[in-house]
Amino acid sequence: MHMKLTKSLHRTLAIAAIVAMSMLAAASVQAQELIQRKHGSIMEQIEQSALHNDPDAEIRELLDYASTFKGTRYRSGSSSPKGFDCSGFTSYVFSKFGYSLTRSSRSQINDGEPVTEKKQLKPGDLVFFNGRAVGKRIGHVGIVTEVDTAKGQFKFIHASNSRGVTVSNSDEAYYKRRYVGACRPTK
Repeated sequence: MHMKLTKSLHRTLAIAAIVAMSMLAAASVQAQELIQRKHGSIMEQIEQSALHNDPDAEIRELLDYASTFKGTRYRSGSSSPKGFDCSGFTSYVFSKFGYSLTRSSRSQINDGEPVTEKKQLKPGDLVFFNGRAVGKRIGHVGIVTEVDTAKGQFKFIHASNSRGVTVSNSDEAYYKRRYVGACRPTK
């Protein structure tokens, strides 16, 4: 009887495991469909706005599109919605709007018109920072989302090594002491 009970228990556990795996697979498919709908809707808005040729509207849509990736994990060397590094994120987002950015943060500073003062920054500008070691070498890039010209501060969306795609403030100690410069990307 003990052997019969053990076989029955194993069979029940195996069936439960199969059911659980099927439920997880279905949830994964539903999540992927939701992401596709969300990004598809943003892309439709982008295409409609491009017809009106409003640069401010395009930048707002670019920032809306970038924000759909909040929470996406950091992945070194990657430029895909499955994971981004900082320059992979900026090049991916801008490419959807017809910009061709180079693939490294060090070279992206040359992919547009220089913005020499923080008070001249606008949403959509690229901002550059030193890497982990403070010095002159660029090691990080983000996209300006908001500017407070009175305080000389800005918020930017970027692929953070520790938090994935997130929004940070230029007055955070880490970024404040590492700010290098900015550019306004050109097509």
